[in-house]
Amino acid sequence: MRPGPGPDTTAAPDGVPLVLHVIPTATARGAQREARALATRLDVPGERHHRVLSLFAGPDQVGVDVALDHPGGDRPAVGFDPRLVRSLRAVLRRMQPAVVIAHGGDPLKYLAPALLGTRRPLAYYATGTFEHAANPARVALWRMLVRRADVVAAEGEEVRDQCRRLFHVPESRSVLAPNGRDPEEFHPPEHRTDVDRPVLAFVGALTPGKRPERFVEVVAALRGRGLDVRAFACGDGPLALSLSGPAARAGVEMLGSRSNVAEVLRGADVFVFPSLPTGEGMPGVLIEAGLTGLPSVATAVPGVRTIVEEGTTGFVVGVDDLDAMVEAVAGLLSQPSRAREMGDAARRRCVDRFSLDAVAACWLSFLGPLVERALSARSGRNAPGTRLDRGP
Repeated sequence: MRPGPGPDTTAAPDGVPLVLHVIPTATARGAQREARALATRLDVPGERHHRVLSLFAGPDQVGVDVALDHPGGDRPAVGFDPRLVRSLRAVLRRMQPAVVIAHGGDPLKYLAPALLGTRRPLAYYATGTFEHAANPARVALWRMLVRRADVVAAEGEEVRDQCRRLFHVPESRSVLAPNGRDPEEFHPPEHRTDVDRPVLAFVGALTPGKRPERFVEVVAALRGRGLDVRAFACGDGPLALSLSGPAARAGVEMLGSRSNVAEVLRGADVFVFPSLPTGEGMPGVLIEAGLTGLPSVATAVPGVRTIVEEGTTGFVVGVDDLDAMVEAVAGLLSQPSRAREMGDAARRRCVDRFSLDAVAACWLSFLGPLVERALSARSGRNAPGTRLDRGP
């Protein structure tokens, strides 16, 4: 086990109701960045109630407090390693968190067995729709895992409805917890300048579900129309090698994985989101783009219409309608003043609905009772110093 930066990272101070956020790796992907930002925003200044633990080794791009450095590698979605359960149980015994939060399915599949035999409250943050809904065996397995969660916080309505229908989560144990980002981190550039070549952006994992190849196709089609654009794709993943050739031919710059996503987005004019529906819930990258003042052109996958207001902050097109996506992007490029107005509207909408402050209030509403329940079971632990709300 490798402690993260800062003092006292592996044990809870006496009397402090520690909340442990568990993420799969510390790579700078959307769910991991959200978990880190949320834990920081929920914290009481100077008391550090919330800490982040990474299950697998990997680059510490989001800043974790504890990393298990598990020798099984940095691909938590592949298979199941029982050694990690033993390591996790040892950490939980040492840290004695009041509540544990599984940020996504990968942490849940290790936390559920690691918590066997204990009554420690577990919250499961369901960050996307289930990818194996047509597989009865997998549904049955995940139904059992999800049953261990005291609260299932669903990122979007589609995710919540699926959890209730597929995993039989009672309405009393399921809540909506929208995705959120920090408007102070994701903000438009201080000084906008008119440029001759507009910039298109894609940010996401280079995986089949995120469809970065569709972004390359959009750029190629625009160039085929004679539009002079710049384009970059920020992210890494298994498709990186196969994409390198088509991206180079289309003139798409491959940036790789970046920890400074906010800065990267500030260099763009239009955001393109070409994902497939499976696994999506409420795409945080669209919130990031909106907060940065970018209009988005996105496929109609779960959660997108909650973020993107059609014709006001961007456009939503059919999942398989490449022509519609090209037309929508071309329309924004041909009307830069309208694109800027839509970006400004996106910023206002995302600040109002998806700021970390708004999301933190939702989390406190269901974490508070879990913490109080845990502390009431500990003799003398539900005394002063147990508040979860952020200080002034």
